[in-house]
Amino acid sequence: PYPHKTTRREQFGRALANARRAGADHALLVTADGIVTEGTAWSLFWWDGRGGGGTLFTPAEELGILPGIGRSRILELAGVKEARVPVSALAGLSLFLVNAVRGVVEITRLQGEPVPRDPRTAELSASFWPD
Repeated sequence: PYPHKTTRREQFGRALANARRAGADHALLVTADGIVTEGTAWSLFWWDGRGGGGTLFTPAEELGILPGIGRSRILELAGVKEARVPVSALAGLSLFLVNAVRGVVEITRLQGEPVPRDPRTAELSASFWPD
């Protein structure tokens, strides 16, 4: 099973170190089947506007991801659907990460490719911290 809520975090540290050696700031973690789960210390979200929608998605909790406080806050603020998708399905979509300490952070590049911005991400960021 995909590991979360564990004191054995070596795999998270290795993923982050590998990402930094490749020139990235962070790493996205995937299951053995290649399904996107989360970042090394972040929850992942993406806007999918295909088909005229504009739905906000996050990896399905059933994958074993950490149901963090930042993730919970975004679920409170917006209608979010859970999904099981491979990394390739995120190409061309607007992506962001969130955690309870740093809040909402837009992803600008994924696997070296530019990621489009979505103004709704800035709106969520502005609402993330309660007054």
